[in-house]
Amino acid sequence: MGANRKSTAAGVGGLLAVAAIAAAAAMGMACGYRFQGPAQLPGNARNLYIETFQNRTSQQGLEVLVANAIVFEFTQRGDTLVASDPAAADLLMRGAIRSLESQTISSRRQDAAGERRVTLQLDVQLVRSDGQVVWEAKGLSDNDAYPVTDDKFENEQRERRTAVLVAGRIAERIFNRFTDDF
Repeated sequence: MGANRKSTAAGVGGLLAVAAIAAAAAMGMACGYRFQGPAQLPGNARNLYIETFQNRTSQQGLEVLVANAIVFEFTQRGDTLVASDPAAADLLMRGAIRSLESQTISSRRQDAAGERRVTLQLDVQLVRSDGQVVWEAKGLSDNDAYPVTDDKFENEQRERRTAVLVAGRIAERIFNRFTDDF
């Protein structure tokens, strides 16, 4: 009779575990959690041309860095075909780089920076071939910090790598905003 009680207890414990898993899954669905399906651009567009953004900063080549980050994000994560010719695209992405700022956030000594923060800010639009703006975001920004050394060349390289990282995160945010459907 003792063996029968153990198997009944094990059966009840197993049912409780299954019920707990089912309840957690139901709560997850109720909260809006879901697996993401294939990403789509607005209007079921398939082709996107990404213009080189206007560079309103004094940093030469920043427009190429930003365009490369966006092209990389869309080709790696989406089913979107990035067109090489604007005439072949359903949608056109254009934008302007407002600023790239670098500021000291900590010091090693009285006259030497210990860490600097790089902040990138830009505006972006998604435009149909007829010129109608489908989506727009102004003032998208992100930042990150890097440690400063006594080597000026190394600091310039670190600032550039940090700008690449920040541009990549903004590109990811642009992709997510374009393709989210909620």
